[in-house]
Amino acid sequence: MSITLFENFRALFYAPFYAAFGISAYERENVDVTLAPMSAPGDGSSAILGGADAITWGGPMRVMRNHDEDPDSDLVSFCEVVGKDPFQLVGRTPKSDFKIPDLVGIRFASFLEAPTPWLCLQEDLRRENIDPGSIDRAGDLPVTDIMDRFQKGEFDLVQVPEPYAQALVDGGHGHIWYETASRGACCYTTFSARRSFIDAHREEVGAMYAAQAATLRWIQDETAGEIARVVAPYFPDVPPEQLTQSIDRYKSAGLWSRNPAISKTGLERLRAGLLSGGFIEREIPYEEMVETRFDTPD
Repeated sequence: MSITLFENFRALFYAPFYAAFGISAYERENVDVTLAPMSAPGDGSSAILGGADAITWGGPMRVMRNHDEDPDSDLVSFCEVVGKDPFQLVGRTPKSDFKIPDLVGIRFASFLEAPTPWLCLQEDLRRENIDPGSIDRAGDLPVTDIMDRFQKGEFDLVQVPEPYAQALVDGGHGHIWYETASRGACCYTTFSARRSFIDAHREEVGAMYAAQAATLRWIQDETAGEIARVVAPYFPDVPPEQLTQSIDRYKSAGLWSRNPAISKTGLERLRAGLLSGGFIEREIPYEEMVETRFDTPD
């Protein structure tokens, strides 16, 4: 059978998911996978909970929230691909000595399209004993508006992923102050499915897991230029050099997991931000929301 894989939304930090198709990883594992774009972030999880027989990728934050609301839910996360925060803080002037408290007193715009970037950053602020509510933050602008208004001088600092950050650097409009991947392990993106679906299609799902694990090994071994070449068809509007530089930055930051077993440390860091930000109300146990049957030791 063909497995439907819902695309959360188009983003460069999801490069390993696209690369799995580009290097024929699924074919080598004898599993037929069809990529199905969704209209908005989180729609994949909603469709699965609504009965769709499919797998999606996205943040475990949605699985946590589902378990927060329904402890008996069989929606689970497995196969970690993005193991660190992929967002950059880009400022108007150089600042090599940036610290989290420097967010106080400046005009800042956070990413709108998904809640995780701000939830993680507000946890950073709390760990510095800073009230996130004290930040002069615009949190209601799409990334295209953030880019435009930053270039017009309306913000001092913006939170964007690649290749937007690289575009600001290349255009002479900004300087990277903080790579949030430097925070350390933070479980950002995994596959998600219902346990009942995995039970019914164990062989195919296991093959998908193996294909993605092989792709992650390929990512580690390949050059940024070759990775850019493989995923370029998914990003036709990004100049090749900008795509390569963005991927190189992500590779250098260790953004993509080496072992797809979900990191307990990374999941706990994500959960801390979701709890302090009010996105969830209880500490969802690792075992409740993570499927481990396909994991292997390093």
